[in-house]
Amino acid sequence: MNGSTAEDFRRLFRRLTTGVTLIAVAGENAPAGMTVNSLTPVSLDPPLLLFCASLTSATAKRIASVGAFSVNILAGHQQDVSMHHAGRPLANPTWCWRQSSGVPWVDGANAIFRCHLVEDYPGGDHRILIGQIDEMFGPDTVATPLLYHGGRYARLPYEDGDVSNMARTEDLWWTG
Repeated sequence: MNGSTAEDFRRLFRRLTTGVTLIAVAGENAPAGMTVNSLTPVSLDPPLLLFCASLTSATAKRIASVGAFSVNILAGHQQDVSMHHAGRPLANPTWCWRQSSGVPWVDGANAIFRCHLVEDYPGGDHRILIGQIDEMFGPDTVATPLLYHGGRYARLPYEDGDVSNMARTEDLWWTG
């Protein structure tokens, strides 16, 4: 391996293409959020998901305090939302916040999961947060997803709604 273990780990994991999500929580005066690509489904019954956050994350600390949050699976046109919450704030945000049961979520996301925190585990320089889904919804028509690969944002080669050449998810999905 070249360089430090942390540098190699980051460089090599950038080769894994992931979706981009926004984790949002009610803040003191406005919603707070963080961009993550570590979202993982955990269980169908009960419906659980997990994500990882840096130990220094103010959003994760707020989630631990409030106990409720949303997970927003971002669409390709929402790169500005992701960048803003990844540390490159925009002076004038271009998205609209909505709210359900006091939990903020982003309008236009491909899927929204409103959750309550059930576990918070240590994980090295990160923490592993597990949420139980209380409500989930999304638009009737899926938009092209926002992806992350090779240290940059990426998009699928097809346009929104044009999935005619894609295999059906049901044909590819299995659990073991």
